[in-house]
Amino acid sequence: MTRAIIAAVWLLGGATAPLLIAGPALAEDPPGTVRRTVDSGAELVLSRPTFWNSACHARGITVTVTQPPANGTVSVTEGLNRAPENPRFGTAGRCGGMQIMGKQVVYRSQPGFHGSDVVIYHYISDWGEKATATVIITVR
Repeated sequence: MTRAIIAAVWLLGGATAPLLIAGPALAEDPPGTVRRTVDSGAELVLSRPTFWNSACHARGITVTVTQPPANGTVSVTEGLNRAPENPRFGTAGRCGGMQIMGKQVVYRSQPGFHGSDVVIYHYISDWGEKATATVIITVR
């Protein structure tokens, strides 16, 4: 018997708490918006989207940056991610806590930049699970 798909998205570099963990959102922030703070020139992991099957094997995922930052860069790379105990999609099952290959979405500001930057990206799994993230970044 094939088990239903198990998928997870570990947003905000591994946070398992509610999405708005970096500070309160303003009333005008659209749903799904998160705020993060980083030092100028430092690397900031925005997301570690990871999807897996019932055998804890990685599944495919595509990440597309739809609005790149005006004052920095965003890279999307492959990397091992810890499967969260409380994933956004599906249930962790026996895979929770395991290292599974996924993507890592990483922001870095231009050297010396201080101020705000915005990144919007979306991801979709090989089975159609999808989400969009808007990240407002304060660079200090």
